[in-house]
Amino acid sequence: MNRRLTRAAHRIAAGAAVFALAFGAAACGGDNDTNAKGDKNPPATGGSSGAVDPNTPAAKIIGLWQVKGEDPNAIDDYQNGALIAVDEINAQGGVLGKPLQFERVASGLNPTSARTAFLQAKDKKPSAMVGFPGGTEAQGLQRDIDQAGIPIVNVNNDVTLLYGAKNGSEWMFTTNPYDGATAKNMVALAQKNGWTKLGILGNDLGYGRDGTARTEAAVQGTNVTVGTKRLVPVAATDLTEAVLALKDSSAVVSWSYPNTLATQLKQMNQSGIDTPVVSGGSTPVVVNYGLAKGPEIDNLNAVLACLPAIDPRPSTKAFNDAYKAKFGSNAPPLAAAAHDAVWMQAEAMKKAGTTTDHGRIKTALEQLTWTEGACQPEYKADPSHVLAHQQVAIKYDATGTPSVVDTYKIPELAKGAS
Repeated sequence: MNRRLTRAAHRIAAGAAVFALAFGAAACGGDNDTNAKGDKNPPATGGSSGAVDPNTPAAKIIGLWQVKGEDPNAIDDYQNGALIAVDEINAQGGVLGKPLQFERVASGLNPTSARTAFLQAKDKKPSAMVGFPGGTEAQGLQRDIDQAGIPIVNVNNDVTLLYGAKNGSEWMFTTNPYDGATAKNMVALAQKNGWTKLGILGNDLGYGRDGTARTEAAVQGTNVTVGTKRLVPVAATDLTEAVLALKDSSAVVSWSYPNTLATQLKQMNQSGIDTPVVSGGSTPVVVNYGLAKGPEIDNLNAVLACLPAIDPRPSTKAFNDAYKAKFGSNAPPLAAAAHDAVWMQAEAMKKAGTTTDHGRIKTALEQLTWTEGACQPEYKADPSHVLAHQQVAIKYDATGTPSVVDTYKIPELAKGAS
């Protein structure tokens, strides 16, 4: 049995186990980790196959995100995916012979909340961090992140946070394709379907504003144009004006969070508008949580890093089975991204042979090639620290059943590119 299938079998068993973790609580607590940063760019030598110092502290990863109930836009997907990863890793012996510890610090979309959460997380002396799902919230943290010198694998697609970008840091990586690639592939989907005039509806935050700009750039040199654009508040509950303004579009690209997307779909249906809608990671959240249903989602499309429920790879199927057994639904892409972020941090620590030398862990992440994830067929850091290099286009029907209509390879991004 090959290594991938062996790990997949372990994952199925791990997914059926009872978690010792509760939402929002620390797993295997303890804050006595040391915090040696090491050299800025040391070689990632040592590895898990060599002798491990028995005094090496247990690995600790901190997740920076909120769960349902802490904010109207918060979801459990990231926490759920991370908890499954921790359970799997510990079922396979932990990290360097000790159980992996995991804690969550609630970090919201507000930059002030995110900074407070990051500083709290740093004080816990973790081996590594994962999180910042929105992206916008971390745009002002560059100096704090550089000073902390702790590797972070993000679960957002904010291109400004990439290594060398204006808000980026050498200490940050991302499991998601960058948003410029998403915009380009949304336009490719539009061309495939003959949607020549795109409307745009987005949240009036960095995500929506940047996505709008990326879409406008992506249509250059194609037969697709951008028509009406609307940016709306995250808390908006009435999108009537925006929906009616966009009704003459061939399709509407939605750079919005799940609640906004759901409101858009509902009000389009109420207004008798059946224009196709294309969105990103919010789409499976809307469908899986039943935020919009039936005819409201019959023309719903998405460009995603993955969709575990219909990915046949053994590691993905094992993750989706474990997720469904534990949480009662198919695993959404956001859960898979968090799951894989935790796994890659653990793999980097094994490769580096340390849980405390952050420089060596970062270097190991830069060198790591990992093919056993739940979301991507291969993770490998490009010069800008993007780890993911594939997306899929998805079409939903009125029952919420998804199908893959296209697959896109994403080129590497140079350091500092945007």
